[in-house]
Amino acid sequence: MASTPTPRRDPLAFDRSDRWGLIGLLVVVALAALWAWLVGPLLAWVRGDAIPLELTSEVSVPALEASGLRPGPATYEVLVRDPGVGQRLLGLAPGVLYLAIVLVTCWAVWRLMRSVAAGDPFQPANVTRLRAVAAALVLGTSVAFFLEMAARGALTTTIDSGDLSPGVWISVPWLPLVTGMVAALLAEAFKAGSRLREDVQGLV
Repeated sequence: MASTPTPRRDPLAFDRSDRWGLIGLLVVVALAALWAWLVGPLLAWVRGDAIPLELTSEVSVPALEASGLRPGPATYEVLVRDPGVGQRLLGLAPGVLYLAIVLVTCWAVWRLMRSVAAGDPFQPANVTRLRAVAAALVLGTSVAFFLEMAARGALTTTIDSGDLSPGVWISVPWLPLVTGMVAALLAEAFKAGSRLREDVQGLV
């Protein structure tokens, strides 16, 4: 009697160990964000530490300028010493918003993973979760980015920068914006899959 061949395991299948690995990664990311953007700044506030602030300014080097070379801008780390409550809150606000974005994204990915593991990836709730990720990454990151720029500018006006002439250099956070748009596209794909599943169930 011929034995039934054992089906080959798909090496790319998302199995139990992969799920636990993803959960561990989400926990690490969430805890790191919590420490960097909330716990660390609050502890610095309690200790009375100065607020570190990056300052970008044009550099003047007469020797280079005399030879026809123009040096580019340089970034310095300055300290806002003895900050008041308003300055503390101003420095804390962008980080709290970034933290909220990370936590919302981690929660949505975790819930999405659970539904995939249960064999029901095209449930309508997953469309909502993917749209939440897209909104957090695109809209939330944009708001947090401009809030961070505004807070940095407001804090810069409270320090003595000496001979430095602070300027504004915008570095758009392309990665979360592009990732958010991909999540929005996936939400539409999952919406189509959910509609197809409902049509199939209606025929059965």
